[in-house]
Amino acid sequence: MAQGSESFDPIGTILLQIHEDLHQLKEKLTRYPTDGKIQALDIQNLEAAIRRTEKGLKIHIDKYLDIVNQNMTVTPVVDNFDTPLISKGLVPNVLDQKSFTFPMESDGKLWQPHSQRPRRSPFAPVPPKSKRKIGLNMKIMKNPENIYHRAAVNANYGVSLPRINKRKVCVNIQKLVKGSTVPNLTVLPSAHRNDPHFTPVPVLQKDANKGILSLLQRGLIPPTARITWQNPPFKHKAVPLHSFEESHKVTTKALPLVTPGKISPTPQEDALLKKQKLKGRSRSITGYSDKAPKTATSKILKPVGDYDFNICNGIISLTAPDFVAFKEHFRLAWGSIFSVLEHIVKFLQDYAIPEVKVKGKNLISLLPEFELKNKLTRYDILSMFENPLHIQMLVSRPGQRYKGQNGKVEAIKKIQATWKCYKARKHFVLFRRQKWASGVIAIAWLLHCHKTRLRRILKESRQRHLENFRIRAKHLEANWNLIKTSRRTIIHIPSLGYHETVREYIADFATLQNMQLGRLCDIQDANVTVIYVSSHHMNEELKLYYQKLLSLHAAAKSGNVNDRSDLKNRLKIIIPEAVDFFTMIEQLTQLVTDHLQIQRWLFKMDLEFGGNGTAFCDISSHLSCYKWVVKESKRYGYEGWNKKWAHEPALLKISEELAGVLAQHAQPVNGKRFPTWSKFLHTFLSQGGTIEAFPPADSITNLTVDMLIEPNGDITVLSMGDQFHAESPFIATGTTVPQTSVDPKVLTSLCLQIGRACKKRNVLGYLSMDLVTFIDPITLEQRLWATDLNITYSDQLALTQLTLYLTNGTLDCNLGTFNVPHFIPTDTETNLKSDPPLSTIEKQLSSSTSRYAVMTTQLRHSNLSLVFYYVFLQMCKVHGIGYDLEDRKGTVFVLYEHVKRNKMGMLTIGVDLQGSLMTFARNLFIIHQEISVPNMQGETNFKTIINDVETIIGVTEENKIRFEELKSKDVKKTCRT
Repeated sequence: MAQGSESFDPIGTILLQIHEDLHQLKEKLTRYPTDGKIQALDIQNLEAAIRRTEKGLKIHIDKYLDIVNQNMTVTPVVDNFDTPLISKGLVPNVLDQKSFTFPMESDGKLWQPHSQRPRRSPFAPVPPKSKRKIGLNMKIMKNPENIYHRAAVNANYGVSLPRINKRKVCVNIQKLVKGSTVPNLTVLPSAHRNDPHFTPVPVLQKDANKGILSLLQRGLIPPTARITWQNPPFKHKAVPLHSFEESHKVTTKALPLVTPGKISPTPQEDALLKKQKLKGRSRSITGYSDKAPKTATSKILKPVGDYDFNICNGIISLTAPDFVAFKEHFRLAWGSIFSVLEHIVKFLQDYAIPEVKVKGKNLISLLPEFELKNKLTRYDILSMFENPLHIQMLVSRPGQRYKGQNGKVEAIKKIQATWKCYKARKHFVLFRRQKWASGVIAIAWLLHCHKTRLRRILKESRQRHLENFRIRAKHLEANWNLIKTSRRTIIHIPSLGYHETVREYIADFATLQNMQLGRLCDIQDANVTVIYVSSHHMNEELKLYYQKLLSLHAAAKSGNVNDRSDLKNRLKIIIPEAVDFFTMIEQLTQLVTDHLQIQRWLFKMDLEFGGNGTAFCDISSHLSCYKWVVKESKRYGYEGWNKKWAHEPALLKISEELAGVLAQHAQPVNGKRFPTWSKFLHTFLSQGGTIEAFPPADSITNLTVDMLIEPNGDITVLSMGDQFHAESPFIATGTTVPQTSVDPKVLTSLCLQIGRACKKRNVLGYLSMDLVTFIDPITLEQRLWATDLNITYSDQLALTQLTLYLTNGTLDCNLGTFNVPHFIPTDTETNLKSDPPLSTIEKQLSSSTSRYAVMTTQLRHSNLSLVFYYVFLQMCKVHGIGYDLEDRKGTVFVLYEHVKRNKMGMLTIGVDLQGSLMTFARNLFIIHQEISVPNMQGETNFKTIINDVETIIGVTEENKIRFEELKSKDVKKTCRT
């Protein structure tokens, strides 16, 4: 074929010539004269044989011409899946050379029909040599120009082709270019067809003109795409739904009927359906029921989106109207639907689901995802059912899988897998335990090796140091005579050699160390310079004394009193007083830099209480660099000032001034205990303590809270009170119960948090906490700080218990109230009775009444020792100082001892806080007037307490007036509204 032109086709001409010869042969046979001498011919059989041969030849001519002209044919829709496989282009790969048979030529014999001749079994085995021979014969049969072509046709089919002698004509043949005669068309690569994120290629007009089938085969349109026609062949109309049990008649006008038989699809639909069937060939759904006869019945078209069908016992009925309607509507995508139905049927049969209704719309919506993943999850399958929750419940039943198909096999597999898993888990646990043990052993061995290596290194180091010491000792021994006569320096560090625990309890230990000043006498050698490290401060006068004392050696040596030696350059006395300050100065410098808003700082010792071990200093007001540091902090901003590198210049300047500021302006609270800052600092550094910030406010209030942590873990708040101070703001003189400075709920919550923290640290028993509250000058909000915690039974708690005992009242710390029952007077007869029973007294009590208590244990007056207690009590009775049992108010004294009698406590209970404070101050004033004379006032704190209470009364009165004004304003606003 390559040697001729495109229009020249010898095989086509030969086939056409054969067709014409057969047609002429048929005409001659019909005109054949019959007589009695010759046997009559079976003309009908002969005509039927020629007709069949002609029809088969025509079919193969069409196939051959389609192949030569590169035309594509559409395979018709068939129900038989046993047809031979077709190539990807729907064209046979090899023409069936045995599909038609020419009659054999024989003299005096009739042609026999093709059906009566013996056939060779198509499944007979073919040897390899025969396969090669058949392949060679097929090549010869396909090439009519081959010299053996005529003989092969004659041998296989009994057809003698005529010999055609053609004269070769010399024709100028142009150079041929191999390739397709069809222009290039746009084809989507296969890698992009399954990519859901790929942007579709735009369809050009020239591609659209080729038809939908061409677009589908080239991948420009997905195979599962829903194609909508501009002018649909028919229009859908909603069909009314009826119950299965309801009897109704279907009218021909309401529902269009489809004629029996198959609906002829359009060419595009026919090609797509053929493609889907070819994909699904050699597969079948095992759940299809073939028991019903496959007869054509009338079908009713249903509206789109309502093609649901039922599956009973995992079997799909092919003749069910719902399934038939679903199949007819979605026949273009039946290949993918077929695969999905296989998964559904397998799922239903595996779990023995008796009946389920499949939603056709949901099934179609899952087709794109199924074509990409080629698998369905349980969730996907359940989403296609009408009642997924019910199906999910059935599937989730224990053992449901083993009721379905191959249930016993699955149960066996499950039992085996569980047993294998158990054994594997057992071995794994044993292996993990062994691995853990091996790890522990390995770590222990590594630690042992490390310790052994460290011991060896330390031993070698110790031995090396010892050898060095011995070498130096030998060197010193060898050169001692030279060293003694040479210039040298001797450093004396006086030490008694006592242990630290012993040194802590030795009084004036520094003085004991300085008793070894005789070491200075080594200066008598003219070649010796002495450096003495003194453990005690030595002023210039003391240093001058020792210089004069040591200079007398020259006079003693010469006998001349006037001889003096100047030892100033050979004697150095070092006092390392800065060692005690370095650590504290660094810490305080950092605190001042971090909190520039704090003006006053407190120093509290660990082993002191009651304000005795407390000192304070207003550092910021005495630092000359304070304004510069504040300016620097504002320049850096809040975020920049938090960086440590920004603090370095400020730390340097503050540390240079801080030691001098503390020495000049720090004040101990108890001047008798620590008269100077140096004594306080020495004790503070030896015992240890805390540096604490003083609240940055002009007015502060201190509180005391008592709690109990019981052995069973219960935490109870027992007492809350506001402190008042007489001698110093850092020493509490007494309290007022209940407290009125902070919201009781906030205070209780904070105290319980502290109690739980103590409980975690295994702290049990009574706790006493000191807190301080103030108004933040920046945010104008109330702040609450916890400043001290003592594990002890406080004086406030003791007086609170006494108050509750005398009043039979209750103290609610969560609400901040102290209520006592009110005593109701009875008739005269009842009053005459003595010692009424307890039940009678309880009946005489009515509703509760609010009370406030002012209590102190720190009253001190030296003149009280001049008055006996019975005289003192008679004096108080005369002035009306006592306790009223009926009103549950008055004053009670707490007496400590009968020898000195210079200290006592006092408890005053009143209806309101202001009245209780006034009664408390009045009692102190009367007692002071009675036991004091103008010439002998005595040592007392009564006056300072009275002054502090009067200040509190003034503040209370001011707050009361302000509260009334605010209340009146609120009333006016309410009236206006």
